[in-house]
Amino acid sequence: MAYRLRRINTGFLILVTALFSLYSLPTQAKNYTQAVGTIYCDGGIRGIATHIQSPQGFDPNQSVIVTAAHVIYNPQTDQLFSQCHYRPHNKRLSGIEFKTVSAHSYSVNNKAKIAQAEGDLIFIQLKNRAHQPALRLTEDISSALSEFSLISPYADSFKQTQCQKIDHPHIKTDKLLLHNCAVQEGSSGSPIINTASGKVIAVHGGRFAVHTTKNGDENTTWIGQARRIDSSIGLDR
Repeated sequence: MAYRLRRINTGFLILVTALFSLYSLPTQAKNYTQAVGTIYCDGGIRGIATHIQSPQGFDPNQSVIVTAAHVIYNPQTDQLFSQCHYRPHNKRLSGIEFKTVSAHSYSVNNKAKIAQAEGDLIFIQLKNRAHQPALRLTEDISSALSEFSLISPYADSFKQTQCQKIDHPHIKTDKLLLHNCAVQEGSSGSPIINTASGKVIAVHGGRFAVHTTKNGDENTTWIGQARRIDSSIGLDR
């Protein structure tokens, strides 16, 4: 049996809106969706981002978000977008400019798709505070994988849906969470959270298309992939 792997990004192409909420940590699962927003670059929405609690040493008036690195790259030119800002809840009049973008290992030219997905993670410090809830990063991802959910765009809002971990014999990596979450075009950068705690355990990057050939017959399996994340990852990485 032969197989080959292809990576598909799920960039954001639709508008979403959500209700305004106070800057506080959500205490109920129904409120976790209020901690996300959209990345808007060069005239269009490019992906989802999550407002996270800023670590010690950061200005409390300058929020930090986390998303997939590829959403700030123009897919037509493979170059960084010129102008980007973050919209809490996708509120058009509440866009906040980027101040600092963390170092990352993502490369649009990386032909090794697993390695490319492993580097698809970026932190962004905003110039001002985002007036919305902020989620924490998990401290121990191994104990958080038993029950998790994806927060992704849905119609004119966001939704939280439970999903499960996938183990694939041909994809071996400790940095990625393979999952069966129901994703759509526009889910890139969406957070995967531990359902019980609401802490972020991974950032969705796209899907792997695994092509297998047996006895002349081809079959394609689609597998969601997300970059695992925990509080040990530094924002200056």
